[in-house]
Amino acid sequence: MKQIAVVFFVLGIACAGSAQNKAPLFPDSKLLIDADLYKINKELMVLNNGTSIKTSDWNGYLKNLVSDFPASTADSILDGLTLYYNEWDKVERMIRFDADRNPSANYTGHSYICFSGFIKDKKVIPFVKFNYSGPDWIYANRIKLVCDDETFEYDSLRFYTIATTQYVSEYVLMPYNAEMQDLITKIINSKETIIRFYGDPIYSDLLVTNRMKLDLKEFMKTIKALQ
Repeated sequence: MKQIAVVFFVLGIACAGSAQNKAPLFPDSKLLIDADLYKINKELMVLNNGTSIKTSDWNGYLKNLVSDFPASTADSILDGLTLYYNEWDKVERMIRFDADRNPSANYTGHSYICFSGFIKDKKVIPFVKFNYSGPDWIYANRIKLVCDDETFEYDSLRFYTIATTQYVSEYVLMPYNAEMQDLITKIINSKETIIRFYGDPIYSDLLVTNRMKLDLKEFMKTIKALQ
């Protein structure tokens, strides 16, 4: 029993020490950096929201993006933005964002729905991206969503195409207007949402994942904070 007690005591000290080795990303921020990991690798800041930021990106453009906002608003902006791929476009002087490119997020090479767009002069221009990915082209031109008991259809759409040696992608960007905001809210709160990409005459179905719903939900906060 004494040995067990000692083990728990040591673990308690270790956990307490670990909890103390957190540093706010900026003053009054609830986003905390793992200070121990940062000491090992100063090129990356691992955050307590399960994401990470390259130190060069933070110093290069992300810190400037949130510098004029209260801490709570800045946290809302970064909570959503860090769930997405983001980069600084030096030519256009804007932050571009799109689906997370980390393989574990299951966006790359798969069909998905996400936000895509850019942030310029601390104002966000978002689109809703419906992306089909698969081994073969389907030449999509319309989509149909079944969101629990509701159905939504969008016809005569212009899809853009991208191809790699491993997969092809066809995607459409929909303006984030009031109608689309309502749809995204329904998707987030749905038990099940299926998106069908129609080609002629074939189609492909996407079952919206919980990760996609979470990313949409968090990025809606980013949009609200920057609009």
